[in-house]
Amino acid sequence: MLRFAFGLWLLFSSSAFAAGDSQTPAQVRADFTYGRALVTGTVEGVTEFLPVSSTGHMIITDRLMQVPADERVIISGVADRKGRPVSQERIADDYIVIIQVGAILAVFVAFFERIRNLLTGLIRTDRRSIDLAVSIIVAFVPSALLGFFFKEAIASYLFSVEVVAGALVVGGGVILVAEALLPKVRSSDKDEVAVIGWRQALTVGLCQCFALIPGTSRSLSTILGGRLAGLTHSAATEFSFLVGLLTLTAASVYKMWSLGPALTQVYPAGPAGVGLLVAAVTAFVSVKWLVGYVSRHGLGVFAWYRIALGGAILAFLALK
Repeated sequence: MLRFAFGLWLLFSSSAFAAGDSQTPAQVRADFTYGRALVTGTVEGVTEFLPVSSTGHMIITDRLMQVPADERVIISGVADRKGRPVSQERIADDYIVIIQVGAILAVFVAFFERIRNLLTGLIRTDRRSIDLAVSIIVAFVPSALLGFFFKEAIASYLFSVEVVAGALVVGGGVILVAEALLPKVRSSDKDEVAVIGWRQALTVGLCQCFALIPGTSRSLSTILGGRLAGLTHSAATEFSFLVGLLTLTAASVYKMWSLGPALTQVYPAGPAGVGLLVAAVTAFVSVKWLVGYVSRHGLGVFAWYRIALGGAILAFLALK
């Protein structure tokens, strides 16, 4: 109990880094320890495809580990691709997105046959493969556009523990309502994912926009979007993974590209590689388990987890 209370105190206390206005690249790399990489990789891998918000859990985890993330602290001698100075806060926030590469690899392995058939079908100009590819892109575009145009506002105003806690609770309530009201769709022998239409995909894509709010969960938004579009739990979950593959790949590649030379200056190869590997392994286990679990039991257990975690954080904030 004492350790838990101390952890909560660390979570909501001010940043431990109180040094002036700049930090050297060597100091930044020193902050990326193997222990931090192990914890971060595990949290990312386990939560990325569960409907509990990986970004929200990463923000909370960074605060618990007192990861330096002060927007006023600039990394000396480091600039991004556009020549802009890079802050300590950006280094921490971008790493949350970059480490998703591990989760991307996990989806490639877990759904290798589906992805291989899709790619070979596109090469052969197979109509069904083209339709599925179009559906994935349609589901990807809405949140991609919103994220691109409002990325700075989202990072400035929504990346906080308070927002995460509120979104966890609200998302939990939405799950309970959806599970109670949405009709149960009976599974059939046909490949539901292969015949998803663009209208169903658009529903998924519009729902994914809510995932731009930290704590909401991209996985939750797309799975519920699929259920709203009339898909079974299992088909909605698998399509969520395929849309997530494109979404996470685009976000990670964009973050790494925009950092440019700063990428190798601030992220040490050893710990970064360990973080990606751990994220890949844990995400693979999470993905393989989730499809079967959700198809049998639905999303109810995740609702109560979200409400309990978000409620505990909000209660602690109210008592501060």
